[in-house]
Amino acid sequence: MDTKIELKVDADKLNAFIVLNDKDVSESEIKFVLDNGGIKFGIADAKIKEIVKNPILKEPLLVASGVPPVNGEDAKIEYKLEEGTQERRPLVLDDGTVDYKDVKVFKIVKAGDVLAIKIPPTKGRNGRDVFGNDIPAKDGKDVRLIVGKNVSIVDGSKAIAEKDGIPLIHDGILEVSQLLEIKGDVDYSTGNIDFPGDVEIRGGVSPTFYVKASGNIKIKGVIEAADVSAGGNIECLGVKGRGKGLITAKGDIKVKFLENAIVECDGDLYVDGSIVNSRVRSGRKVEVTGNVGQIVGSNVMAGLIVMAKEIGSEMAVTTRVEVGVNPKIRDRIKMLSSQIYVQKQNLEKLSSLIKLLEDTKKKNNNFLPADKAEKYDQAKSSRLEIYKSLSQMIAEVKELEENISTYANDSMIIALSKIHPSTEIIIGGRRMIIDKEFGPSIAKISNDKIEIKPYIP
Repeated sequence: MDTKIELKVDADKLNAFIVLNDKDVSESEIKFVLDNGGIKFGIADAKIKEIVKNPILKEPLLVASGVPPVNGEDAKIEYKLEEGTQERRPLVLDDGTVDYKDVKVFKIVKAGDVLAIKIPPTKGRNGRDVFGNDIPAKDGKDVRLIVGKNVSIVDGSKAIAEKDGIPLIHDGILEVSQLLEIKGDVDYSTGNIDFPGDVEIRGGVSPTFYVKASGNIKIKGVIEAADVSAGGNIECLGVKGRGKGLITAKGDIKVKFLENAIVECDGDLYVDGSIVNSRVRSGRKVEVTGNVGQIVGSNVMAGLIVMAKEIGSEMAVTTRVEVGVNPKIRDRIKMLSSQIYVQKQNLEKLSSLIKLLEDTKKKNNNFLPADKAEKYDQAKSSRLEIYKSLSQMIAEVKELEENISTYANDSMIIALSKIHPSTEIIIGGRRMIIDKEFGPSIAKISNDKIEIKPYIP
């Protein structure tokens, strides 16, 4: 014989049901069955009233519900690198045209940028079954925010870039690389390069493109009519400038050859080949060696030393070599001299204005209208500032010229093999045109003039 009210509980004990075999049931009968079955939590009184009022036979009717557990969320790391989402878009210029050379293919972060944020795990919330028992929840799992070179963790949850560079993730370790590697040429596939670190290029640099780096630049190929600028050293196979482009480095430059190139460095220039039809400026030394070791048809300037196997050519191609003046000191003197000239002119104008106003003041019983009195005071103040700046600039020029004299006395031009006719050599401002061929030679200042002697290593 069927029981009037049957009790059923699902497998996870979160829901209790009754099945009616008789329509004539009361609330107390249902609750008796629940109590007898151990149901203590989540009893739905309103549902029981509805069942009594409208009983349905032979179907499971929900009368109690537990609370399921809520597991905690695992910790996660939100990266701010936008990896794989960057589009290679050329720069649209103000006039609406498109510069396809300015295509950004890598993301650069700045020191202080937030690279990643760790979202901590959350605690789980326990549930309760219809029998009144707790159902334990799982807490979220933790993960480590691991950082490497040039990245630090702040407040235990933020990864911050310590230096400018490219953000990378290797084996779960977040770092900022200050080395940009270009696997091929710098061309339309890469766009121009402007990077706050070191750059290594496995190919060359195509015409009209530029490469800028705050650190060192290494190029396995040739720079062709392009601009390359480094805050450190530059090393490349060679330069075919075609009279265009500029190669500059605050450190040293090492190349195999220079052809129709314009090259400037604050340090030393090392050429393991030849300098042909080029303009070269070096803060300290130019050294041209190798199998050829020739300077020909070029204008080469160095602060202290120019050394080559051969200077000039048998074809008497005009070649100019100068030492004894740091190029940057010369530029500084030129700039200061120009400023001194302008300031002296300004001083003359101010002095004329001041004299005019003083004469006016005398004629008016030592009185000047307010506007002219203000102009008079301003003119006197400006004149005083000009006197001060002129004094500083003149002193600096004097000091720089003394440095030039020191450079001249210590500087030299060395030809390990030959110096050809039609070569112009300049040492500390003294000039000499070579009118005959010399063998291994060294040119220096002696008794305030250039003297050429045989060079003996």
